[in-house]
Parts: sequence; C-alpha cells; structure tokens
Amino acid sequence: MISHGSRDAYHARKEFGLRPSQDSEKGGPEPVFCFCRFGRTETKLPDGRIVYIAGEHEDYYDPDFNIYNDVVVVHRHGAVQETEQTEEGTGADDAGSENEMSDDSDYDKEYWEDLKREKIKEDLETAALAAGVDPADIQIYGYPADVFPATYFHTATYFKDERTGGNEYVYIIGGLGYGKSPHRKATLVHRLDLQDHSIRRIATNGEAPPPRVGSEKEWKVELQGGRILYTVGSEGYFLSLADMRWSRS
Repeated sequence: MISHGSRDAYHARKEFGLRPSQDSEKGGPEPVFCFCRFGRTETKLPDGRIVYIAGEHEDYYDPDFNIYNDVVVVHRHGAVQETEQTEEGTGADDAGSENEMSDDSDYDKEYWEDLKREKIKEDLETAALAAGVDPADIQIYGYPADVFPATYFHTATYFKDERTGGNEYVYIIGGLGYGKSPHRKATLVHRLDLQDHSIRRIATNGEAPPPRVGSEKEWKVELQGGRILYTVGSEGYFLSLADMRWSRS
C-alpha cells in the first residue's frame, strides 16, 4: 500500500525491488495498492467525513493497472488544512508539459493548463489523505467483486432517508469497469450503507439511462428531494428512491 502523498505504485516497485511479470498469465506480483486514481468519487458528508469510492490507476499496459471496488473513509477529526498551491514551481512534470505546448495553438495551451490543474489537484488530494491524516482516521473497506464490481467514472450521491429514521446512504450509479464487467452492459445502481459500510446492488425498474461505455456525452447527477436526476448529454432521467423506478425527465 502506498502511504506517502508524493509516491505512487511505480515508485513503490522501484524502491522495494518488486519486479512485475511481463506476462500476467505467468503470475507475478499483484498490483500495488495505490490511492492515486482517476474516475473515483469524493463525497463530503454533513458530519465532515469524506468518502472516496473506487477509481482506476493507470491503464491496461501498466503492471499496476487496477480498477478498484473499495471505499475509503476519512474521518472528520483527521481532516487536513487546505493548502494553497500555485502552478508556478510545481516540479519537473509541469516543466515537461510546458515544453510540449504548441505556441501556435490556443487549444493545446488550454489543454496543458487543464492537465496541470488536474495534476495539482490529484497530488494535493493524495498528500492530504496519506501524509496529513492520522492512519487511525482512515478506514478502507473492500468487497467481493460479485457484491460491488470494480468501477470508475461512476457517480455517488449522498441521501438521508427520513423514512428509515434518518439512515444515511450513498447511491453509486453507473460507471465503467473491466472488459466483461456488468457495468458495461447496463447502468447499475449500488447503495453504500453509511451505518455499517455494507454495499448491495439495488434492482431498478423503468427506463434506465444507457451505460457509460462508448459514450462521450457529459453526465452529471443532482439530488432533488427523494429523486436523483441523472443527466446524460441533453437527456435526463429521474431515479425515484422510494420505489427505485427510472423515468425520463
């Protein structure tokens, strides 16, 4: 497990001399657990806890490529003070990005600026979790793949259900996964119970939104009363949390 904000799985392999197999069928070290991911969600709860769900590290060609199906909870008393950081002097990676910019293209400049901002954000999040928080304030929950399939680019929506006495949940909708993942065939709904951190898949009915795979449309979610509005491009879908029925907006 990587527990230092400035290191990722690659640096761990290098430091500890772990040699990945060139052929996964021949075995070799498992991917090193790493919190440096993309496509994960960050949900801030009313009591100050932060819930990070799943995400992907690297891509299929990397020995530490992994799509996660875990939940990481950072407790309030371990919160880290926000740190201001500008884009100047952010290190060699940024210098390399500058060198690759095209002076003739405003698009290229905008692309690399966005990339730098994302890099800074990722580093700060990882450093905050790993370096600035007491390990006792971090809880990591893992799940069997048939309970919660590995996913990234999903959505996570907090909901307090007054019908059950105020129980708190996070609804996890959609996402991507490995090539044969059920996420690629349908828009799945899972529910994280914040009382015991169990996850279960929720059966839905009605007209569900299409799966994320192969789509380049913008998507977002918004809680509206007892319904979640899930928007894909210009198309909107409501999920009623009372009866778990999808309907077009």
